[in-house]
Amino acid sequence: MARVDKPLSGRVVVVTRPRASSAPLAAALRARGARVVFAPLIRTLPPRSWRALDAALAGLAGFDAAAFASVTAVDSFFARAKTLKLRPRPPRVVAAVGRATGEALAARGWRPSVTPEDSRAEGLARALKLPRGARVLLPRAERGLELLPERLAAAGAVVARASAYRTVEDAAGKRALKRALASGADAAFFASGSAAAAAAGLRRAFRACAVVAIGPTTAAELTALGLRPAAIARTPEVGSLVAAIEAALRRRP
Repeated sequence: MARVDKPLSGRVVVVTRPRASSAPLAAALRARGARVVFAPLIRTLPPRSWRALDAALAGLAGFDAAAFASVTAVDSFFARAKTLKLRPRPPRVVAAVGRATGEALAARGWRPSVTPEDSRAEGLARALKLPRGARVLLPRAERGLELLPERLAAAGAVVARASAYRTVEDAAGKRALKRALASGADAAFFASGSAAAAAAGLRRAFRACAVVAIGPTTAAELTALGLRPAAIARTPEVGSLVAAIEAALRRRP
């Protein structure tokens, strides 16, 4: 019987986020025949100040809702609560940007009441319908994107931003990306604007490599930096990410 190649046989796909958060995607890509290279461009550190988050944890009973836009925000929020020896009780409304974030919350006993189909900040802002004056806690990255808090504030919510972590460039990951591009990587997947910013200085090295974005927000960041995506995933779910990578590679054989 003739051998049937898998859709991504012989293709090299660079994943620019940490290995720990990309295992399902890597497994799916390998199942399709790809060789996966990890080149995490950012790493997570504690915020420069815990003041806002500590105050929020201490006064959690005063919030009507809490909104989480990433798994990292969930992990950092509960890690800080554990450090402070607190067992936070969820507010009336708990919102998660997508399924993975919702699962991370549920694992801590905070079952989300709002998880939009549109797994982006825009979708979360639209789905989180609260009365005017509602107090919303937003644990997030230090210097995080303002789209979600601005949309919530425009709808009448009182938003408390609380830095739960910060991201910095990962020098080792950037070196790995340079090596992969020099070796002829076929596609590179980006899951955040921070990762896009870290790769901006390598723009010329992407001439023969298809850039794929996790969603429109990251795509806009990439485009602004001169790294125009060949494909944008419809949702951040693994199947959608793989479909976007395959579509990008079909356009760039």
